[in-house]
Amino acid sequence: MEKSYTEKIQIHKGNKLAALYPSTKLLVVCLYIVCTFIIGTVHVTSVGLSLLLIPWFIAVPVLCIASGAFRKCIKALKAVAVVAAIIIVVQTFLVPGGELLMRFGFITIYEKGLKTAVSLSFMIMNIAGIFVWLFQTTENREIARAMEASGMNYKAAYVFTSTLQMIEILSKNSKTIMNAQKARGVETEGNIFVRAKAFFPSLVPLILGAVISSEERVLTLEARGFSIQGEKTHLFNLEKSGCERKTAAAAIVITVLVLAGRIALWII
Repeated sequence: MEKSYTEKIQIHKGNKLAALYPSTKLLVVCLYIVCTFIIGTVHVTSVGLSLLLIPWFIAVPVLCIASGAFRKCIKALKAVAVVAAIIIVVQTFLVPGGELLMRFGFITIYEKGLKTAVSLSFMIMNIAGIFVWLFQTTENREIARAMEASGMNYKAAYVFTSTLQMIEILSKNSKTIMNAQKARGVETEGNIFVRAKAFFPSLVPLILGAVISSEERVLTLEARGFSIQGEKTHLFNLEKSGCERKTAAAAIVITVLVLAGRIALWII
């Protein structure tokens, strides 16, 4: 028997971790960030490097693998790693301050620059990485439905989710415009100057397309009665995986242990 439209739009995930309720995932993200800041205060070398942030980052790919979304997360994690690498290079070799640790030709590494590079780069990798896990395992409509279920105004929930959708839409439109430019013979591949020369002319149609699509989106929302006051009905129902309490309890226990360990090290 063919499924109805309401049944087709429902989300059924086989992985219990990926199917967690969005609020539970948000709790895990917040507690992970708290633990990241706590671990970042622990210095394990005489120079004062926060090296524990490096093994702590392993929790992010482990979460992605356990959620069955490692392939979806790997591209975003690579981008985060590139940003962290740039920060390490800039902070380590270009920021002076503190004791001179090493000099090799024109390259000099100072204590302050190295400390800042390690702590800042891996802090960014941990925080950005856990948000990658959140958004790669949670669809926008799940977030919107959870926001409305929590009591948030439906307009505010729509603005938040539409902002996330707009990023993806603009990315796809920019690729389409660049492919069209390439088909017309415009050089779009090469060094950074060639790419910039091809990219800036595509901004005008990209912006105009975004304005036109926003007008169409407004008309669509009005046709669906978005601005009508009253109780809203939903075709999409958000389900729970059943592991929300266990996951939240595990996240809280880990946070308490990290905090207790940090207090113990401070006392010792």
